[in-house]
Amino acid sequence: MLIHIGIDDTDSPNGMCTTYVGALLYRELSRLAEPLDLPRLIRLNPNIPYKTRGNGAVAMTFRADEESVPEIKDTVLFYVSQLAEFEHENTNPGVVFLEGEVPNELKEFSLKALREHVTIEEAEEVAREVGAEYFKFKLGRGVIGSLAAIGYPLERFTYELLAYREREYWGTERRVNGESVFLADRWAYPFSYDNVDPYKRSVLITPHGKDPVLVGIRGVDKAKVLQVFERVEFGEPVAFYQLYKTNQNTDDHLVPKKIGKLKLYDSAVVRGRVAGPYWERGRHVFFELEDETGKIRVAAFEPTKKFRNWVRKLLPGDEIIAAGGIKEHEGVLTLNLEKFYPVKLVPKVEYQKPRCPKCGGTMKSKGDYLKCKRCGYRMPKELIPAEVPRELEKKIYEVPPDARKHLSRPLVLPGGEDRILNLL
Repeated sequence: MLIHIGIDDTDSPNGMCTTYVGALLYRELSRLAEPLDLPRLIRLNPNIPYKTRGNGAVAMTFRADEESVPEIKDTVLFYVSQLAEFEHENTNPGVVFLEGEVPNELKEFSLKALREHVTIEEAEEVAREVGAEYFKFKLGRGVIGSLAAIGYPLERFTYELLAYREREYWGTERRVNGESVFLADRWAYPFSYDNVDPYKRSVLITPHGKDPVLVGIRGVDKAKVLQVFERVEFGEPVAFYQLYKTNQNTDDHLVPKKIGKLKLYDSAVVRGRVAGPYWERGRHVFFELEDETGKIRVAAFEPTKKFRNWVRKLLPGDEIIAAGGIKEHEGVLTLNLEKFYPVKLVPKVEYQKPRCPKCGGTMKSKGDYLKCKRCGYRMPKELIPAEVPRELEKKIYEVPPDARKHLSRPLVLPGGEDRILNLL
């Protein structure tokens, strides 16, 4: 018989990682039953405020003898009860078991959990409808992710190799040779990607928290991912590693919507017109986007760095397609920009000083009149309007690797432009 297992919300900002629990269980349960595939790391709605880091849940499927099922369930619940960060108020683990085939209702619920806000009560109702057995620890919010991870229709996927630290190193600085990461990335790119930020010359495979993850290496080719891992030089022992199949970097969170239909926590692609000049506050860049249904504020936040320069080049009246997550910023519903594409650009006009009508020299502004630098001729200050080239191209602009959400698909991968260009 088939048994599907989902686990979520075992971590906290103080430590642990649900993938670590999942990797240990995948090894342990493979002694009791036959794994049908790699374990799955499913990223859910990135805009939910009570998520921990990447809002990832873990699922795995085994073919098991009926008499081994009770031991499988007991093993899962034991590991979660022993490893989860229960001391933290926002850690509320959930475990779900489903026997047999995954019904369509559960697949639909999974996509809703990816793109919208889902309550614990909704998850429990779906679990009862599909015959899933669920276990809640504390508030049990992890039931949502556990159920969604089991039901997720992983039609597009990538891989992530997660290597884990020996316990004695948890909470200390990760010891990874940066130059070896750059060399490995240069060898494997783009089959393995987002290992480094080439502009900042920074390494991206090492997290910064107290969790047990040493490195996470992503890619579309699992052989290349493994080879990158083998090429990286470590200054500390690797306890073990696990390759996950995941919905990361698929853009599956993005849904085309009209601006007037946007809700808090949505992830959406919208088409509209820039409603006015941009403004800045605290190194963040803002502008308003409107269509026939409404208007929304759009933000390129400070961590997106040079991406903000492209946003600053937009002018009122420009028509663009914008993708991102909907959150509240300073009490205002705001689209947190991940990518944008200029569809139609308005002419850019600059007012320039004329040449000297007497000698053709350069005129210099002198209060309310102009004076020729060469011959001294004076004339009333009248500037001439002239259309100048726009600095934006008709291409997709995306945030840099270290500001990219787990789910956002980089343009280097096939299909990285699909969600945007579908609105053309």
